[in-house]
Amino acid sequence: MSRVEVSLEGWRGHTAVLTPARGADPRFSEQMSRIYTILLILALAALTGAAGCLSMSFGEVTYSGGALQVQVENAGEPVENAVLQIMIMEVSALEQHEAFSEARYIDLERGENEYTIRADLQPGSYKVFLTVFVGSERRASVIRDLEVTA
Repeated sequence: MSRVEVSLEGWRGHTAVLTPARGADPRFSEQMSRIYTILLILALAALTGAAGCLSMSFGEVTYSGGALQVQVENAGEPVENAVLQIMIMEVSALEQHEAFSEARYIDLERGENEYTIRADLQPGSYKVFLTVFVGSERRASVIRDLEVTA
């Protein structure tokens, strides 16, 4: 136990005794440090595992002249025979209806890649669901809003 001298106006020399809180374990902070260390290691492992997903991303997605232009950024090594999956849903009132769906093999070079997909879309609001698979692993996925005007 620790003793501390306190000084109050006119009450010099009184002693206060500091004791740990009732039920407090002096090893508590050591246990919490271990728990935080384990959680930090798990978080770093998850980020490392997700690093492959971060090597690909979708850029701009536009529609004109009856075709959808999709940009895919590949920060990793070139990939042959990846699969680009496209699904376009027409959004009207509070409903969605599939307007277009296609999957195709693509080769991804390092850097920016652009693909043109022929699709006949009428004027309206759409949701575009894009996914890139390499083997059975999903490398990138995104949902974009798309407005088609006359």
